Amino acid sequence: MKIEILILLVAVLICNLLQAQDSKDNNPEIISKKLDLKEQVIGSKNELILKENKFSNDIFAKKTDNNEKNPILAAALSVVVPGAGQFYAKSFVKSAVFLGLEAGLWITYAIFQKKGDNQTNFYRKYADDNWSVRKYAEWLKTEGFSGSGSIDPGIENLEILRMQINACEDSAGFSHKLPPYGDQQYYEVIGKYQNYVSGWSEATGVTKNNYQSYKLAQVDYYMNERELANTYYNNGSLTLTVVILNHLLSAADAVWSVSLFNKSLEVRTSVNVKYIYSASNFKYNLTPFANLSLSF
Repeated sequence: MKIEILILLVAVLICNLLQAQDSKDNNPEIISKKLDLKEQVIGSKNELILKENKFSNDIFAKKTDNNEKNPILAAALSVVVPGAGQFYAKSFVKSAVFLGLEAGLWITYAIFQKKGDNQTNFYRKYADDNWSVRKYAEWLKTEGFSGSGSIDPGIENLEILRMQINACEDSAGFSHKLPPYGDQQYYEVIGKYQNYVSGWSEATGVTKNNYQSYKLAQVDYYMNERELANTYYNNGSLTLTVVILNHLLSAADAVWSVSLFNKSLEVRTSVNVKYIYSASNFKYNLTPFANLSLSF
């Protein structure tokens, strides 16, 4: 490119020198020499065409055999960090989109997890304040369920009391036994299964004969609050699924972006210096021309 520019400058300089001499000396012999010199510079077709050059503009970046992008590397980068493969392929807008989406998804996940944790703490505290294992044990004993004779509702050790309740639940044929206090299953069964309704603070008049059909608004409220916590966690899980999808889509798009980058999109330029007659000055002038073309 530098050599071609130098040739252009030399040609223009020769033209200027010829024009300067033309104003001082109109000798036919000198004119003849000038025309010979110009024709040597211009060529038989009265134009000098500089060698065509290929280059890529800033948008597509300069591409040579040595700096073509590797699609496998681009995909691997985007699998790890969405948008990284696009950045590698110099597709900066898409890189920002995938990376921004990734950040937004993780922020969304963190929000749902925080809401789920807060809601879990809320419904568990509500259960701890409103459901009593001693009240439930007393109900089993009072109603005379099989195996309830060994239950001591006033025993100090609550774990022993739970074991006594479990033995009664086995004998009575209940579908579930009371899990360890504080377990996830513990907070589920006390609201889900009818035999535990008797342990809620607002439960009254629950008997051996009606507990299966007994409805309590307090239990409905508790289960709705627990379900809300599960909804938050489920939304968080869904967000993680979208995160994985974003990684996969980014990897696929990174391969496509590299393919576009490596594609033979070129900007071609040529510079011409033509010998053109000027009617206003009544003489020939060297005039430079620049051409620009795109090829796909």
